[in-house]
Amino acid sequence: MGREKQGIWLPRDLGRSSLRLATPGPPLEVRIPPTPVSHEILMSLSDPFESPVESAPAAPVPTPELAIVFVASLALAFAGVGGLLHRGLGEAGLLLAEWGLLLIPSLLFVRLGGFDPIAVFSLRRPSARHVGGSVLMIAGCLPVAWFIAWVQSFAFPTPPALVEGLEALVTAETRGRFVWLLLVLGVTPAICEEALFRGVLLGSTRTLAPWRMILLNGLVFGVFHLSLDTFLRFLPTAWLGIVIAWTVWRTGSIFIGVLMHFLNNGIIVLLASTPGVRGLAGDPGAAPPLWLAPTALALIWVGARVLSRPRRLSVNPHIGNQGP
Repeated sequence: MGREKQGIWLPRDLGRSSLRLATPGPPLEVRIPPTPVSHEILMSLSDPFESPVESAPAAPVPTPELAIVFVASLALAFAGVGGLLHRGLGEAGLLLAEWGLLLIPSLLFVRLGGFDPIAVFSLRRPSARHVGGSVLMIAGCLPVAWFIAWVQSFAFPTPPALVEGLEALVTAETRGRFVWLLLVLGVTPAICEEALFRGVLLGSTRTLAPWRMILLNGLVFGVFHLSLDTFLRFLPTAWLGIVIAWTVWRTGSIFIGVLMHFLNNGIIVLLASTPGVRGLAGDPGAAPPLWLAPTALALIWVGARVLSRPRRLSVNPHIGNQGP
């Protein structure tokens, strides 16, 4: 007598009210109470760069075309009005530009447009696993950005005056200055820029293929940080935008993007304010240690694995989903 196949619960069975199991004798049907399929379950069943299996969105979000026009308009306003504020008021003007020209318009755009803020901004509390994986990702992302800046410096040399200006901007000599720079360069961009790029832009382009959506987000983020003086910031910033966009898409939480953005900028301020490594943090043309390359790639690989780790599932509604 041949052995009968045992029933297997496949991803396609998610959302059904019953499952039919192949058992010896008559088929056995297991009734499952209707339970919403969570974002974590859906994401755990997909590969790191495979589009998640999601139901049709019930909440309205902007179209990709509308979002791109909106982001481009804010970028132009930030370059013009924000530049005037920065030159006239210094770092306080930079604060006003970030909050007044990026965050507030983004919130008003979603509010007045009748869009769902939870869907657009990915307002979902991250898990401890998401936080840990994102920290590993940004720890590996920073050295890679350093390598990118160093390599591109051979083709696009950085003017010495610009290097001195960047070093002065991110360097703190006192504790009070350090806290102020964390507010201006760490907390403020992490909130305001993430609301625009990993909020409005990412939330409005989820209908695109994931790799297109993530690549577009990174490129637009890099263009936003372009300077008239140099090509210096585009590639490292685009790389950062790609990594953060993938992580926010993977976790479904913009708070992860805020954390990664803050850590990136905050670490730069910390390094620039530490006398022993100040020159390295302020000079993008400085050669990074070679041992950083495999370390950075290992951190990114481990972080991606942590964020992509499958969850153990249970069909018992009283047990719930097992695992972090």
